[in-house]
Amino acid sequence: MLVEYPYEKPKEENRFNLFPRELENDSFVFFHGTADANRESIIKNGFQISGRLPSVSFARNSGLALKYACEKRNDESPNGCILAVRFDSIDKPEMKLECFGIHVYKFDPQPSIVGYCVIPAEYRFV
Repeated sequence: MLVEYPYEKPKEENRFNLFPRELENDSFVFFHGTADANRESIIKNGFQISGRLPSVSFARNSGLALKYACEKRNDESPNGCILAVRFDSIDKPEMKLECFGIHVYKFDPQPSIVGYCVIPAEYRFV
């Protein structure tokens, strides 16, 4: 079930995390920050590897993904978005665990998108 989590201004005391603790602490849940204009396509078609990048990256916590959601905003998509995804396994050859999170080089299968949070254009990541 896909849940839209309401935006609440990120706070330093919870490491700028935007999702409930049970998601932030789940070892199979990761977070992807992008422009909000990409949200519907990702929900409908899944994550796609294209262009010069050989993988898609996911952060272990939403506070780190917040940076990417803000950086990906543009004039056509002034809002950012963080997608929370759950992998069935993170021990596959097409995945590389890193200290920040995970790189996925091939999606087989796609992770389940369990929620998202829209980051308004007014929020400035510092």
